[in-house]
Amino acid sequence: MKTNLKKVLKSPVFNFALIIGLTVLVLWFSLKDNGREVLSMIRGANKWLLVFMLGLMVLERWIDGWGLSLEARIFKKDYKIRQGFVDAYTASLFNNITPSASGGQFAQIYIFRKQGLDVSSAISVLWMDFINYQTTMSVFVLALILLRFPYFYGHYSQFFLIVIFGFIVNSALIFALWASVKFPRFYRWLTTTGFNIGIRMHLIKNRDKAKQKLDEQLERFEKQIDMISCDKKMIFLVALSNLIRLLMYYSIAFIAARALHFQLSWKLYIDTIALSSFVAMVNAFMPMPGSAGGTEATFVLMFSTIFGTTKAKAIMILWRVITYYFQTLVGAGIYLWARMQPVVIHDNMQEIPAETETNGKIEQKSKEEER
Repeated sequence: MKTNLKKVLKSPVFNFALIIGLTVLVLWFSLKDNGREVLSMIRGANKWLLVFMLGLMVLERWIDGWGLSLEARIFKKDYKIRQGFVDAYTASLFNNITPSASGGQFAQIYIFRKQGLDVSSAISVLWMDFINYQTTMSVFVLALILLRFPYFYGHYSQFFLIVIFGFIVNSALIFALWASVKFPRFYRWLTTTGFNIGIRMHLIKNRDKAKQKLDEQLERFEKQIDMISCDKKMIFLVALSNLIRLLMYYSIAFIAARALHFQLSWKLYIDTIALSSFVAMVNAFMPMPGSAGGTEATFVLMFSTIFGTTKAKAIMILWRVITYYFQTLVGAGIYLWARMQPVVIHDNMQEIPAETETNGKIEQKSKEEER
């Protein structure tokens, strides 16, 4: 019974149904009192600004892909930006449809493998990319908090405490990740401790073979992390790309308000960026796929203090469609295209599993078996 429940919760069909169900519920709550007014605002939106926002989201993924390509070229010199773009949209898709955004990096490894990177190199790239992004975001949010602390604490005291807590947790995670890079012995201790726990819990059967494989992976991982962390120029450029991406993403709410013809000064630009970042920080604690339900409610509650509830609902619908549903649909199309592409053979590349679905289960076969 417990095993069947876990399978259901991990099922893509269940997650899709949950997202759709929560979306319908949120829309019903958003439109049940003043639905005509909200829909009238959306129908009258500036079409050119809507197109601009869609283009901005595609550009945001392209910049993410550019950053990934810089990191991947350390291990594969001919890695192209368009390949990074595909990998970036794959991450967007699976982060959006899995609980707590837990599926993005696994899907990225699959795409990296198809593009010619071995597993160890792919993990190293994603490890450093995650650290860089989280560090950039933490510094960015900290700057916003310090810039307008009295105002935000006075107007959003309930949520602001959650934001501060989320910032502290995120900063602690960043510190632990950086420690694992700067001090390989710490990472080795952490990994081997998990290995020992696995042995005690009888999760690892062949101890000697598993230990040998772990040592090989750790040695290789440490060398690859050293290769990445020594490239200061690349780290700076990726951090800069992450900062630009964050500005793009957090600007969508402001542009959506302008598209709906709401009168607001550019002085509110910093406030809307900050509120968008706070919404993202709060949503990090929501386990639902795509943070569905909680994202919309948090957005309306925060932005209603500036625009009022009705206008905040209209902005939320545009913002959510553009930043989530549009990105998910484009990501699905790009991922399906990527799956059909041939595997790029690389000298140190391990065999990539081909995934086939049978009765809702995923079976993995090696290329050798297919031949």
